[in-house]
Amino acid sequence: MNPLMFVSATVIGSFSAYLAHKRGRNPYLWFSVGFLFGIFGIFAIFFATRQKEKTLKNPVKKEPVYTISGPRDKMWYYLDAQHTQQGPMSHDALLKALKETKINETTYVWNEEMTDWQRLKEILTI
Repeated sequence: MNPLMFVSATVIGSFSAYLAHKRGRNPYLWFSVGFLFGIFGIFAIFFATRQKEKTLKNPVKKEPVYTISGPRDKMWYYLDAQHTQQGPMSHDALLKALKETKINETTYVWNEEMTDWQRLKEILTI
C-alpha cells in the first residue's frame, strides 16, 4: 500500500468515525468501514438504518405496591363512606379492596389485635 493511499484511507476513516459519532453510532466500527471502503463507507453511514431510541414516548406509570402491616391470619374490618362496618375479611381481601379503590388511605380499619380503629395510611407501607 502506497503512503498516499494509506493517508487517504485514514482521513476518510476518521471522517466516517466523526460522522458516526455525531449520529450516535460506534465510531470505531465506522472508522474501519470508512478506512476499508473509502467514500462508500461514508455513504453507508447515511443509508444505514437508525437505531431505535430507548426512551418511551408515553411512559407507563407503575402502580405503587402497597402492603398492610398487621396480622395476616386475623379477620379485618373497615368503615365504608357511610361509616358502616364492612367485614370480616382476610388481610388479602383488604389489600385487594385497596387496589380496586373500594377503600383508600383515609379509610378506618380494625382487627382484633388493635385497640381502636386506625386510618389505613397509619399501617400502610409502600
